[in-house]
Amino acid sequence: MSSYYLRTESIKYDEILSFSVTNDSDKSIIAALNSPEPCLIEGSRGTGKSFLMRVAELELEMTKSPVLAVFVSFNISSLISTKDPLQFYHWMLAKTLKTLINKLRKKGLLISPHSANLLSNDESDEGQNVENDLKSIVKAYEASYKGKQSVKTDTLPDIEDVKEAIELICLDNSLERMFFFFDEAAHVFRPEQQRQFFSLYKDLRSPYITCNAAIYPGVTYFGDSFEPTHDCIFKKLERNIKDAEYLNYFKEIVFKQADDNTKTTIENQKELFNTLALCCGGNPRMLLKTLQDLPKFNTLSINQLIKDFYRGSIWTEHTELGEKYKGHKVLIDWGRDFLERTVIPAIESYNESRKTKGVEESSIYFWIHKDSPESVKEALRLLTYTGVIRKIDSSIRATRSELGARYEVKYGCIIALKSSPMNMSMPFFNSLSIKKFPEFGKNHSAYIDIKNASGIDLDDDQYKKALLNMLKKPIGVLQLLTEWQKMKLISAGINTIEELHNKTEESLIKEIYLVGPVRARIMKNAATAELLEYLSG
Repeated sequence: MSSYYLRTESIKYDEILSFSVTNDSDKSIIAALNSPEPCLIEGSRGTGKSFLMRVAELELEMTKSPVLAVFVSFNISSLISTKDPLQFYHWMLAKTLKTLINKLRKKGLLISPHSANLLSNDESDEGQNVENDLKSIVKAYEASYKGKQSVKTDTLPDIEDVKEAIELICLDNSLERMFFFFDEAAHVFRPEQQRQFFSLYKDLRSPYITCNAAIYPGVTYFGDSFEPTHDCIFKKLERNIKDAEYLNYFKEIVFKQADDNTKTTIENQKELFNTLALCCGGNPRMLLKTLQDLPKFNTLSINQLIKDFYRGSIWTEHTELGEKYKGHKVLIDWGRDFLERTVIPAIESYNESRKTKGVEESSIYFWIHKDSPESVKEALRLLTYTGVIRKIDSSIRATRSELGARYEVKYGCIIALKSSPMNMSMPFFNSLSIKKFPEFGKNHSAYIDIKNASGIDLDDDQYKKALLNMLKKPIGVLQLLTEWQKMKLISAGINTIEELHNKTEESLIKEIYLVGPVRARIMKNAATAELLEYLSG
């Protein structure tokens, strides 16, 4: 089978649009990202948040409008660990300004001495000096996990000076506005980082600045001063498997990367492909990964892959969160147990009872009472983050007119339990009804073991211990690296996550046979993105 790009970071910037497939929902999100209003995109891992922001950035670059688009990735936030209570705010500000200055230089745009002076507290009026100051601050923070240095932020400007400088830069260069695209907004298990991110996000608002960001469902903490429904356009990136264009949309995504033989095979065996596309529950990365791991495109192989991935791998990934972050382990383990031992059996029992009665209605949905314990809701939020379930809506009336939230279990997790998922998939799919679901009331017996569990905030000591432990892990845990990439890295003596993180593109070129500048950059970007996603949860 074909080999696929599983992450946006692995795709060359100038090739992004050639891989783009957009439906009406995607187009609406891109339009929101390119509007003057700030926008947040919420979506589980692998749904394509980064990709859509890159498409929006490129569309802005291609228009004749006098605007500047600046893409800033905060994926390395997991490595920041200093005694500075505003460490994340300061690092973000320095990284954002450094990226902005770099983008201005690439575009040949002017930074006046006055603007440069505003961007630095050391009264420098040279853009290069300001960039060097910012670069040293960024590097110091990103090496702070080693515990060997404190970070001097004396040269960082005040936020009001930053906004004034950006206004002057816009006026000097006849720009109407700057668009900042913040990717991997903050470490998902460090709520204080997220609160500081949204402080900066709100502080930067001005007639000359629009901030956009990608966030995860269930694990995002906005803080007291930020309200997503009032302070931005809030968009959810999710795809309903019941939409009329769903299957064709995912076929187009695959065909953008597949070779001719794979395309022909898929066209000749559409039902096999459709089952894999439905199993991923709207997650492009899951579909591409399962296709890439498929030894043969036939019923036997697909049945086995569905069982292995949706009974095993998807649950293992969720459980590993608890192994990485011990403070979350109780909630994470309970959430998995609740889904596997209570919810899914209830869904199966519900489906069997409807079938016995001769009613052609099936379900992959369940309902949770709005007054269920907060610990239950927290465990479910963690399951939405890893994408095992999807929250559909919040105020649905069930039996006796009680209100609650409705969730969807990943389609693949339901049909993987059958002896032959392929044979029952399409009849099962055609009988799905979103109006039918088992209900779990506010005092359900399954809640007893988790009812009084505490929240999921980690203190710094817990977090640093978890981080250092993960950095020692072998690179084999990075699932999205190809086997070829892993083999080449190991052959060059790069065996652990920390060793990989510390390598530069130049050292990869020098140390790995047959790796040139382009391939080294792709490998470094893919490896960095994957290892930092692993570190951040």
